[in-house]
Amino acid sequence: MSRFNVGGTSQWLYQLSQGLSESGIDNLLVIGDCPKSELEDSRLMGISHQRVKGLGPKVSIYKATKGFFELRKVIKEFKPDIVNTHTSKAGVIGRIATFSIKKRPVIVHTYHGHVLSGYFNPLIEGAVKRIEILLSFITDYFLVSGEQVLNDISKARIIRGEKALQIWPAVPDLKVGERKALRLNFDISDNKLVVGWLGRKVPIKRVDRILELAGRNPEITFLLAGDGTSIRSQFPNLFKDGALKNVIEAGFMTPSDIWAISDICLITSDNEAMPISPIEAALASRPIIATDAGATREVLIDGKTGILCTADITDLASALNKLSKDSSLRQEMGRAGRQFVLKKFAPKASVERQIEGYKLALAKRLGA
Repeated sequence: MSRFNVGGTSQWLYQLSQGLSESGIDNLLVIGDCPKSELEDSRLMGISHQRVKGLGPKVSIYKATKGFFELRKVIKEFKPDIVNTHTSKAGVIGRIATFSIKKRPVIVHTYHGHVLSGYFNPLIEGAVKRIEILLSFITDYFLVSGEQVLNDISKARIIRGEKALQIWPAVPDLKVGERKALRLNFDISDNKLVVGWLGRKVPIKRVDRILELAGRNPEITFLLAGDGTSIRSQFPNLFKDGALKNVIEAGFMTPSDIWAISDICLITSDNEAMPISPIEAALASRPIIATDAGATREVLIDGKTGILCTADITDLASALNKLSKDSSLRQEMGRAGRQFVLKKFAPKASVERQIEGYKLALAKRLGA
């Protein structure tokens, strides 16, 4: 994996590593360094891991080449039956390094999402697609998070034939923090409606939509937490002359804390894998408002546990207006959401499904 930053993929890999160990399967997580703008997840210390700096997200031909040989050495020393790659850069280096080894392990790649649209200009997106198609010829099996991502990858002709299994993240139950005490830390009164957002402050997440909603709803407090470049430096004009006083920007916050404070979870992204944040919000019995992007539709039931919207700001504003004015509906959706995600994203079932994928990959490689 490229890096073990605070976020959904690291949460996923932590639960997977724990589950594999509990099932008697030796595993080693190989990671690169986090960039300075991101926080490394402290749970890394709880799992077996090794660092290869060239895997990190920073673009450098020298470091990537050095990382290739370092990773190749790690694989040869660990002697795994399977190498499972995650994320884009580590997926490229990891698969090529593994394929270059004589009597190589089985190669499995996990698509938590994809960067085929929304991240780069069309020229770069086309190049990424061609690279992924080429890598598919040396990949024995694919594990894909969610139906939508699987459809996208199949449509792009990256996955062909019976080489993929749909999986989902393992998300443990959440113990919600003390709401009143946590709100006091931000000077938020107990009767104030709070909309929460937790993620990386990058363009694809479309924080600008949240700020527009905040401008339309000054009576609602918007709490934005996560790493990345400050939204005040990204959108300085929107905060001029004391505007958007109802927006609170926090750094890293645990899901237990932010969903204790918040009444509604908001997702406004242009593209998503299977986002962990709304799953954790649902575990805290919070309803979700989300754009229909990537696999967001697979973490909520539209009209029952939340509201799925188009990217149109009017649609998002309408959903927010509906939930903000109806506390009974928020509670009803929150209860339904908790039951839904408790069942769908149970860690034991998720890990067992991924182990099933490994067995299928081994069988396919052996021709069974």
